[in-house]
Amino acid sequence: MRTHNTNVVEFAQTVSCTKKFRHDYPIPEPLKKLLLIDIYHDFTGFVLSQYLSEAQPFIDEFLSFHPTQSNKKFSLEQNLFWWYVLYQNSVNDEMNVIDQYVLENKMKYRKKQIIPAWLNEWGKAVPKFYLIRNKHDQQKYIIEDILNRKEVEVSLNNEDFYFHEGALVAGILIPIGNSVYFPVVDFYNFTYETSVEILTYILFYYKNYYDTTTSAYQLFLHLFSAALQIENQIIEKTNEQA
Repeated sequence: MRTHNTNVVEFAQTVSCTKKFRHDYPIPEPLKKLLLIDIYHDFTGFVLSQYLSEAQPFIDEFLSFHPTQSNKKFSLEQNLFWWYVLYQNSVNDEMNVIDQYVLENKMKYRKKQIIPAWLNEWGKAVPKFYLIRNKHDQQKYIIEDILNRKEVEVSLNNEDFYFHEGALVAGILIPIGNSVYFPVVDFYNFTYETSVEILTYILFYYKNYYDTTTSAYQLFLHLFSAALQIENQIIEKTNEQA
């Protein structure tokens, strides 16, 4: 397991001097709280106000073809919304929502260069599938990207969530320094009993049919759609046999 270098002060990122956010460099705890609480809520509120009405028809259509359990619907809607935002961000050659937010807050953040640097990392984020490997402490998990097999440490703000080892989840990770990440919204957590079959399908498709000209966002949506259908079919079959 990776060893943190939180005591290497010379590598710490600061609010005023950091122009490029480094995933592996630590940041001071007060700055971390500023990003995770104040900036997170302000930025995500801005994105919702800009994109929700535009994204809603896409979300509604997707949900109509992918029924899910009522306790998972909100998580599904949130992850679909952020997929839409980041996909639009990736194909927009002009000003995207991150640029727009930074521009509108230019004076406010003129002495806090780490904020636009951090937000630029949001624009690089791609939704992915992960396997829960183990719980590191009360709020941190080690998870594995199922396609490249890389492990990352994830910090969860919601203490009510508990993931079993081997569980399959989908979501979007944002860096918060020191090689730790957090999901922009709660992971979509596939029903544990469906994880193996879904994982088998995803890996088979990726190995045999993935076209490298397909964007990472389009690939995820295709696989997410198939995974949800598999999950629903297994649940329905299990209920019929009960």
